[in-house]
Amino acid sequence: MAKDTSTNIARDEESQARLNAEQWARGEFVDLYAISSLRPVEAVLIDRYREALAGRVLELGSGAGRLTGHLSKVAREVHGVDLSPAMVAYCQQTYPQATFSVGDLRDLSRFENGAYDVVAAPFNVLDVLGDAERRRVLSDIRRLLAVEGLLIMSSHNRGYALRLATTMRLWIRLWVGSPRRPMTSLRNLRRRFGNRRRLRPLQRVEEGYAVLNDEAHEFSVLHYYISRDAQERQLTDTGYELLECLDLDGRTVKPGETAPHCSELHYVARR
Repeated sequence: MAKDTSTNIARDEESQARLNAEQWARGEFVDLYAISSLRPVEAVLIDRYREALAGRVLELGSGAGRLTGHLSKVAREVHGVDLSPAMVAYCQQTYPQATFSVGDLRDLSRFENGAYDVVAAPFNVLDVLGDAERRRVLSDIRRLLAVEGLLIMSSHNRGYALRLATTMRLWIRLWVGSPRRPMTSLRNLRRRFGNRRRLRPLQRVEEGYAVLNDEAHEFSVLHYYISRDAQERQLTDTGYELLECLDLDGRTVKPGETAPHCSELHYVARR
């Protein structure tokens, strides 16, 4: 039975990674992400870790460069990696002071050991992976960091997901879509329900994490959700020391706190 369960989880994780990669590799999201505004927590982190960020920085999932432009004003060198050729082409034109390349964060073998002072994994990019591959990638990121180097990452907050489970928000978003784009949301109603029906069976709730089909991109992706304390244990298991955890407003989330008000949490960990 244990072997069957392990096989099922591995199969589901592979499906999760494949489905998410297919979505993010498409070029249709450039306009959606071609903005330059920082969230409050990102501004706090850039200011607080300016000294480390002044060195060599690798950004995983650089997208349309929303964060990259700010990092390139601080860092001596920024290398952005994204799965989408369209995103990379846009960034190469818009942020010529940085270097960009098409790549999958599941394969970082081309990067040298100890090459970066900071690896940034913003906007919950690691949450496209299942648990086993996420842990493997965290270990590989550690390999890329210089001694005392920093990993700055964010992840979907399981405490927030648990709160959503007791409200009607998810169903409202399923029926209504994004209130910012009412006509587009109306046109995509059937697509949302189709995606939900197709991906809901791949959802999984485990002791330390959950994989959920959330509202992102018309319910077309599966994301990893984890609590603050479970993320700290995961970082410790993969060779890091957690320095701090912050909510989206830049406030400290202490051990034992679930921050149910916050959809994602930001972590700074040292190699």
